[in-house]
Amino acid sequence: MDSKPDRNYVAIGYIVRTHGIKGDVKVSQLSDNPDRFADLKEIFIITKDGARQESCIKKVMWVKGGLIISLASYTTVSDAESLVGSYIAVPEDEVPSLGKDTYYHYEIIGMDVFTTDGRCLGKIEDIISTGSNDVYVVKDDNHEYLIPAIRDVVKDVDIKCNRMVILPMEGLL
Repeated sequence: MDSKPDRNYVAIGYIVRTHGIKGDVKVSQLSDNPDRFADLKEIFIITKDGARQESCIKKVMWVKGGLIISLASYTTVSDAESLVGSYIAVPEDEVPSLGKDTYYHYEIIGMDVFTTDGRCLGKIEDIISTGSNDVYVVKDDNHEYLIPAIRDVVKDVDIKCNRMVILPMEGLL
């Protein structure tokens, strides 16, 4: 799942399936903040075809493996079925700021990656969370590189220029 459906909105959840008979949906949370949905009243649904619609949250319930969300404008299973595969997003300006040298996935995915000697490796296509550190999946037309997100390797991240510079460890490339 890509967490970058629209540059002005940030995906915080992905609608996995319907739940029950009243139009509720099961959501896989993309945010690492477990309380992200607790006080949320309005969200945007970004469908598979890129359409965006505002919706009000009636209720949020935490269950094993995700969240169950009731939306005001969806009251039947058939209403909710159209949402499966859609993202739940909030405006980018509502996302809390992070500390220095800390980035949201949506800021990193799509970034161009260069080595310190200027070689372009490709774009960050995905991020793998390993527990100890993230790993950036960098692809170009012919190669795929797995770049550990550690200070010894990642030397510069420039969000405004959409550019990352790395110093590859021996054997990394």
